[in-house]
Amino acid sequence: MNRALAQGIVRALGVTGVPRDRLRAVQGFNAADWQRTLAWLDDSALGLYLLDAVERAGAGGPGGILPAAIRTRLAQNLESNRLRLAAMKGEFRALNWHLDAAGAEYAVLKGFALVPDYCPDAALRSQYDYDYLVSPRTAASAEAALENLGYCRKVQSPGHEPEGVSLMAPRPLGPPAADGGFYSASLARGVELHTKLWEYDADGVRVETPPDVLERRQPAAWEGLSFPALDGTDALLFQVLHAFHHLLDHWCRLSCFLEIARFLDRRHADSDFWERFRARVQPLGYAPEVTGLVLAMAGSLFDAPLPREVSRWAAPPPAVSLWVQHYGLDWALAPFPGSKLSLFVHAAFVEDAHTWRRIRRARLFPWHRPAQVVGAGDPAVSPVAAWKSRAEQWRFVLGRARFHFGALCEYGRHLRRWNRMVRAGGR
Repeated sequence: MNRALAQGIVRALGVTGVPRDRLRAVQGFNAADWQRTLAWLDDSALGLYLLDAVERAGAGGPGGILPAAIRTRLAQNLESNRLRLAAMKGEFRALNWHLDAAGAEYAVLKGFALVPDYCPDAALRSQYDYDYLVSPRTAASAEAALENLGYCRKVQSPGHEPEGVSLMAPRPLGPPAADGGFYSASLARGVELHTKLWEYDADGVRVETPPDVLERRQPAAWEGLSFPALDGTDALLFQVLHAFHHLLDHWCRLSCFLEIARFLDRRHADSDFWERFRARVQPLGYAPEVTGLVLAMAGSLFDAPLPREVSRWAAPPPAVSLWVQHYGLDWALAPFPGSKLSLFVHAAFVEDAHTWRRIRRARLFPWHRPAQVVGAGDPAVSPVAAWKSRAEQWRFVLGRARFHFGALCEYGRHLRRWNRMVRAGGR
């Protein structure tokens, strides 16, 4: 990718200031620069948001900010995404109906529940699955309901599936479709059933979460569909924890931070909301510090206004603030699968030194079997298709090996500098 262009795209999508002025950050790049950056733009899920910003600023016509071929490509992606959204609406209705019929106690997480507070139009989001919070006592019923719909339990590799999460995949697991790629309506979409807001104790960070989240559910609606969603304060807490988990896992879609930044821009003056959020989050172990980190990242990347009330009680640890200032942007811009420089942040949230050494060793030298990224196969599948699946899996494995080696070298190059910075900051 062209790093300067990627940084310009992030700057152009800032939530404050004059939109057309901000969009000047992506001027002056030629078509080749954009072509090299398109894969990053898809992975970051910022492409459709950028197109929307350009169109709203009246800068999308001939001679506009985007090269004609790039604007055409993004417009095609948006049209494909709208077709996918229409298909997803029917799926979403069926999922909710079957969960209700099974007596499952649930709330919708992310996805359509983010409209309009975090996202003005669901067609601008890149959504690849459906997430639900279900009560532990009805989780089995929820899973059975999905199986009746044709979903199956997705087997993950060791170390990839958090405790308490059921990953349900539709049959068959189709390969990425050619008609729109990541934005295609025919791309398979799974379901994740969560039993709590934070399920990643394997990260060594034991964030406390409220026990009564489902009791506080609120009715929500999207495009004529009604469904239960989290209370506004709990929804923000989940968005924060979701971004934090992916940060610890080395990579997070930049759209996660953009959507939080948009929420901050919409609600930063709502002092009643922020007081309720403080009362909800402040007593929870590590939740205030995690909130401070994620909101600081959203503010740093997309110029989101952070409410003063939150700054007083949700300040991240000093080393974490130092990381956001010196490494946050570089980490956020790293192409998928990311950068292990987030280990510097991870260390600040693990109290026990022995536990941290174990986690760091596992993250730097991951010896478990890589995730299965293609279907395990069906006896009816042709030998050619099976061979292609195995080849795709091996390409993934080799790609992950290259990432881990490169990320290890990057971490080693920065480790001494980071330790010096922390010591200097401590003084």
